[in-house]
Amino acid sequence: MLTQEYHMPETGSAPMPPIAASNDNEVIDTRFGKVTLNRKNPVVFPNGLLGFPDKFQYCLTTFPAEKLAKFKLLQSLEDTELSFITLPLELDNKILERADIELGCKDLDIPLKDLTLLLIVTVHRMGDHVRLSVNARAPLFVHAEKRVASQYVFHNPKYDIQHMITL
Repeated sequence: MLTQEYHMPETGSAPMPPIAASNDNEVIDTRFGKVTLNRKNPVVFPNGLLGFPDKFQYCLTTFPAEKLAKFKLLQSLEDTELSFITLPLELDNKILERADIELGCKDLDIPLKDLTLLLIVTVHRMGDHVRLSVNARAPLFVHAEKRVASQYVFHNPKYDIQHMITL
């Protein structure tokens, strides 16, 4: 299947779930560096994520590498070794069609105004080169107000599991 490469916009991102400032912040070491988590404000995936059905609580935090500031880190609160690089998307973007996003919101009972939309990123190392892809077939739908999320699988084959992107 041919895919179009997505070039990330310089500005703009989906609204991120708020994390309250408190003394409950904790700094942990991850494979990407040190990150700050707030365990009192988890994003809960009641059904887990594909491949990780027994991990339910995550924290969405700033990616520690400055040059990758467009990305967010979805860090498991149950396993410090488990984290995902994610790409926040606007409702109107060049990867997912708005009608499909609206259908996902309807199926998951998430008002569009409360949606934070994320795509899981995969890093492909090819010798000295690094390429990035996102899973456009199974985006993360986060209800920002309730802090509840689901990985929603589109059954439409037009969305690739490895949709290539460039910085």
